Amino acid sequence: MGWVVGVLKLVPLILSAVHAVERMSSKKGKDKQDEAIALVGDLVPLIEASIGRDVVNEAEVQGAIRKVIDAVVALQNVVRDVVVKRHQP
Repeated sequence: MGWVVGVLKLVPLILSAVHAVERMSSKKGKDKQDEAIALVGDLVPLIEASIGRDVVNEAEVQGAIRKVIDAVVALQNVVRDVVVKRHQP
């Protein structure tokens, strides 16, 4: 069960990575997502050490991280669109 808590600690890292890449990258689509994945990978060693397991390099976890990134970006886009519509005359 301890590894579940460790994996859940990835969520704030994913959010931070998406935010950083959105602000700094001019890339699009999968290339931008790859940058976020790389950033998450750079931040994860402490979590992996605390749970004693390499999680980020596992294919299923990589796929799940990509899905979380997609969901975060989709939510950001929806919120942005709602805010823009509210401010239109």
